[in-house]
Amino acid sequence: MDTEQDFLFFNPQIATKYNPFYEGEYLVIQTYPREHKLIVEHRNFDYKNAKSHCELENLAHDYTSFSLRIFHDDKLWEVNYKGEPQSVSKQQNWRIAQEYIEAHSDPHTDAEVILCQCSYPYFSSLTSHLSNRGESMTSWQSLTCLVEGKGQDIQTCPNCNAPLVRADESEDDDFDFDDQVSRPIACIGCTNYHGVEYDGNILVCGIHAHGWDSENCPDYHP
Repeated sequence: MDTEQDFLFFNPQIATKYNPFYEGEYLVIQTYPREHKLIVEHRNFDYKNAKSHCELENLAHDYTSFSLRIFHDDKLWEVNYKGEPQSVSKQQNWRIAQEYIEAHSDPHTDAEVILCQCSYPYFSSLTSHLSNRGESMTSWQSLTCLVEGKGQDIQTCPNCNAPLVRADESEDDDFDFDDQVSRPIACIGCTNYHGVEYDGNILVCGIHAHGWDSENCPDYHP
């Protein structure tokens, strides 16, 4: 016998939290601001319908943006003009292990789950260690916090290869942490990136003056 709770799953907003994504399904996701969990605003197997919904959502919100993705081979992909999978999306449906979520919410710990600019979540904690001189020191340590492969020490983002260095721990005067964070996703780690302001306008690079409009630039060069 059906209960009131069973009928709740007819509500797409509720069902989205529990139902798995299906091959070929289009998802309208929130791309800004990014959250620790993937926010899916709309699901549909019809490309034109999903695209139209995405455009309407962007028109209706001033401080939130949405993008269209397709679920293919167990990952989110950007789509081409035909709605076909074009390139793997930097933003995925990351699954953070529960112990890291709890540590992030604990006000008594010097640790938190941080989102890389590409949306990849990692765990940053203040740890103590001994220097080569035997002195006690503290520094920020970055660990993977996903259900799969959790607890690995990482220096760069496994998703986009951006350096995961906290501004207060960098010992390299030439390393500009703020610059890395403010770069467009497509430009992270690219040697073509320029990022200098001229007359109030940022010149992203000599190839694409205003930057590339998706996450995968064809002229990316590490």
